[in-house]
Amino acid sequence: MKKTFVLSTLILISLAALVSTAVYTSGNVTFYSPSVNGQIYYIGKSITIDAAVPQQFAGDAATINFFFPNSTLAATIPTTVNSTGGIYVPNAYTFPNVIGIWQITVEIAGGVAVGTISVNVTTTKIAPIILTLQNLAMYENTYPQFVEFANGVITAVVMQNGTVNLMGYVYNSTVAPISGANVTLVLNIPTIGTKTFTTTTSSNGSFSLSFQVPALAQSLSLVSSYLISGTLTVTYGIHTVTYNLFISAIPNYLSTIVALNNEINVLKSEIASLNATIANLNKSLGSANAQISNLQSEISSLSSEISQLNSTVSSLSSQLSSLSSQYTTLNSEVSKLNSNISSLSASLNALSAEVASLKSSVGSLTTIAYGGIIAGIIGIIVAIVAIVLVMRRIS
Repeated sequence: MKKTFVLSTLILISLAALVSTAVYTSGNVTFYSPSVNGQIYYIGKSITIDAAVPQQFAGDAATINFFFPNSTLAATIPTTVNSTGGIYVPNAYTFPNVIGIWQITVEIAGGVAVGTISVNVTTTKIAPIILTLQNLAMYENTYPQFVEFANGVITAVVMQNGTVNLMGYVYNSTVAPISGANVTLVLNIPTIGTKTFTTTTSSNGSFSLSFQVPALAQSLSLVSSYLISGTLTVTYGIHTVTYNLFISAIPNYLSTIVALNNEINVLKSEIASLNATIANLNKSLGSANAQISNLQSEISSLSSEISQLNSTVSSLSSQLSSLSSQYTTLNSEVSKLNSNISSLSASLNALSAEVASLKSSVGSLTTIAYGGIIAGIIGIIVAIVAIVLVMRRIS
């Protein structure tokens, strides 16, 4: 593609150079039509005078003089210089049946001749013309495309990118531009069929034709190129020259690259979003890992406490078993004590009877002796009550 662009650029430079020299200057007049000294015109055809003079003559009267090949005056055409110094007279004069080199002069009022140009008036029946096609170029959407022209065959490469302009110049054998030549372009375009395009060369021999290059691919996949074949025919009077034309239409890599770049930008945006999401997830994962670590530490601490509790439970179970055994033993002892208490109660009752009997027997005892006996009995009762209280507390 780089080579194509360089070659097309060279063609564009050559074309620009030709356009810049497709005028003729004589004295203070620049001729645009005719644009070449000695340009060919035919008997019975009219000529348009398009010229420019210094702007200092703007608004002045001017005359255009036509002289036969023998230098005698054939016609005088009056005109006026416009505000920008231009002189334009369409179909100013029709050449009669006088073959040869005619002179055309442009004069400003006052008889000042400011420019002269010659034209070659001839007939199509005898004119020694060999048509040649020069400076052929193609532009696709204003971008120059590769074109090669050799041995009557035109080859070109364009992209499937829409409108293509085919431009060139028609010259005679002396490399003088030929105006009014008919140019016909016939193309066989895939999916469209045969198309015919026609135009006529301008006063400087140039022509331009436009046609559409269909894009066969509607997706990003790059399809194979296809061939547009046809002919380019130039006709001037009885003279005709035909060129075979082969155009390779390649995929529109530029639009494909643009589409791919758009997809890449979308993917980059999505990747950036995913990276941000991943960063957030990594942050959340780090926090979760810290929480897991804390939970594991707490679980380890709880496991240690559970182990201690199990040990305590085991110890308490052992103590409970021992207490149960002691309780059984004490319960047995309490039963024995209760039995003893019952015996003591019976003994106490017996003693009370004896005391009652003794009261009557010791009526004669002294108060001191009597008080000692009573004190002894009270001591026995206190002892029995103490034993009962101890038994109840144990149970």
